[in-house]
Amino acid sequence: MIRKLSEADRSRVLDYLYKDASLNIFIIGDIEEFGFEQDFQSIYGEFDQENNYKSALLFYRENAVYYSHIDHFNLEWISILNEKKFDYFNGRLTLMELIHPHFKDFDFKEMYFAEALNIESLESDESLHLMKLKTREDAAKIYYLLETVDEFNVNSQELDYFIEGKMKGLNMSSTYYLEENNKAVSTVATTAETTINAMVVGVATKESSRNRGLATKLMIHLMNEYKQKNKYLCLFYDNPKAGAIYKRLGFKDTEKWVMMTKRWLKW
Repeated sequence: MIRKLSEADRSRVLDYLYKDASLNIFIIGDIEEFGFEQDFQSIYGEFDQENNYKSALLFYRENAVYYSHIDHFNLEWISILNEKKFDYFNGRLTLMELIHPHFKDFDFKEMYFAEALNIESLESDESLHLMKLKTREDAAKIYYLLETVDEFNVNSQELDYFIEGKMKGLNMSSTYYLEENNKAVSTVATTAETTINAMVVGVATKESSRNRGLATKLMIHLMNEYKQKNKYLCLFYDNPKAGAIYKRLGFKDTEKWVMMTKRWLKW
């Protein structure tokens, strides 16, 4: 059986998801922050005959995230997915391999999923003048930076939509950036912060400001912050050069992650 979840399901679904807390960070973080009654978010669960969870599916804005503790995809999910509008579909590799044949209009991109479970104290560069995103103006600066980096594809979003997402997530994220001439040139962020962890996203540096270690310095600041919070970090990446930097900072590959992207977004 598959049904939409409500506040009455909070405890049981979180118990299920926390058994694989890293891979479920997006679903957990969005439930803990936004609950079950938002117009931009909905959560569904699949149950076996004993009423135990078999899988869960989150819709958050233009994103869908699927999870099952086994390599399983019930075809009954397809009718629900076809009713929803989403541009990105995420999950671990072995699950998305089951799903992709039913969604041929989505491109399939494999990435490494990595964790820093025991964050070491790292020496921060105290000379950096770090800015923390707090306002809509800050969010706009990040948008214009990410717009210059093809892999983020932010130009598929309206500026106001991007800013709205950043403002909604202020309580479950940290975004830092460095400025030159009043423009952001390097940034790093977290999202989907839960009671035990957070996801690193949006690590980017303007092309003309690269090879100066700016993103690494921002990452060190972020990692020290989360060490103080007693939370660990995870991320996914596909760039080997970036992966080497993350590993030097203490991240270790644990899984393969897939981002499926609706093909028209690349036109």
